[in-house]
Amino acid sequence: MLGFGRVRFPFTFMGLMALAFGIWVVADMAAHRSLDPVSQELAGATAVGCFGFAAYVLIRRVRRGPQH
Repeated sequence: MLGFGRVRFPFTFMGLMALAFGIWVVADMAAHRSLDPVSQELAGATAVGCFGFAAYVLIRRVRRGPQH
């Protein structure tokens, strides 16, 4: 093997980045209230998706530990 057997994918980092991205999208939506309704809905859906993924990853990390 090439030594990839012990490498874990950085899901915790991905969860933190998703949380940061969701906060950034919400802050951007608050700063640009003049966006058209479709853009606001797409940005809101993006933020909800980011928060959902972040919650899933980070809660799973807390409950199951660093090995899962």
